[in-house]
Amino acid sequence: MRYKKIIFVLSTILEILFFSSCNSKISTETMAGQKFCIPDSLMKNVTFDTIHLSPQISELSLSGKITLNEDNVAKIFPLVSGHVSEVKVSLGDYVEKGQVLALIRSSDMAGYFNDYKTAQSELAIANKNLEVTNNMQSSGVSSEKDVLVARNEYQKALSQFNKMKEVLKINGSSFSINDSIGSGYMIKAPISGFIAEKNINNGMDIRPDANDNLFTISDLREVWAIANVYETDIPKIKLGSIAEVTTLSYPNKKLPGKVSRISNILDPDTKVMSVKILLENKDFTLKPGMYAHISIRIPESSKMLTLKSGSIIYENNKTYILKFRGKCNVTEQLVDVINTIDDKSFINCDSLLENDIVIARNGLFIFTEINNL
Repeated sequence: MRYKKIIFVLSTILEILFFSSCNSKISTETMAGQKFCIPDSLMKNVTFDTIHLSPQISELSLSGKITLNEDNVAKIFPLVSGHVSEVKVSLGDYVEKGQVLALIRSSDMAGYFNDYKTAQSELAIANKNLEVTNNMQSSGVSSEKDVLVARNEYQKALSQFNKMKEVLKINGSSFSINDSIGSGYMIKAPISGFIAEKNINNGMDIRPDANDNLFTISDLREVWAIANVYETDIPKIKLGSIAEVTTLSYPNKKLPGKVSRISNILDPDTKVMSVKILLENKDFTLKPGMYAHISIRIPESSKMLTLKSGSIIYENNKTYILKFRGKCNVTEQLVDVINTIDDKSFINCDSLLENDIVIARNGLFIFTEINNL
């Protein structure tokens, strides 16, 4: 009887273990066979991207600054010596072409004015003499030769008068009809633009042989970003290379440009070569002297797999994409992101091929669901 009880207990224990083992196996198999299918409601909001094989593009990061476009700059030097009586503009002011920037009292201009008045008087005398000679010829008192001589003297006086008038015009004379001295000298803007440099103040004495310009004017609708390139990177830079510029003032504003000038001379102290990127500045947000970060794109001969940057999923310091073969056949793939240019990412993954389809939008939700199975 005792043995029968022992046998009954052992058989019961074996049955419990058997069914427990089966249930565990069934559960494991069920879990292993589960598949995630994208719900129809989510499929409406999912977008896709196709992997392409594209030439690799790298970026060269450089530091630099914003400067004036020297092709659209006017530097103003004095043509005469004199004393500054009034400066009419300040640094940063916008001026129109022909606008008066400063007034100078100049002994040189007084001399030009005196020559002008002399030429004016001589012209009046020559003109009167020609009229008298013509009248005398009509009366038979003067000969044809006398008329020719008088006409020649008039032409000489007229030529001298026009010359002195032009001299005053070129030098920016500001004399008026009632000015008995004519020492006024006006400095005028040769172009429209902003006063980018000002080296003149009231009460100054100026000379035409001075090295410093009085004003610098630039329209600032186009500016240069000047970057310094080290010797090892010089072969990578080409005219027309695409560049992107950001500034400390506008860190989120990416300004497109192109390499427009490449220096052929290295700085003897720093051993760097300067390149100039032409930038549009129609809203005048870029100011000369701003610090700039410059990225120049360097095309390479090798090709890499590329896709939209929005397709990349970041999880635990790793990068993934979701490869799509069907709504119930979505697999995650670990990838290496080599570089990102704008909205394009260059990736490396042995299990991906050109023309593979990946999920580009709402991929994070699907990725989480797959990993929770």
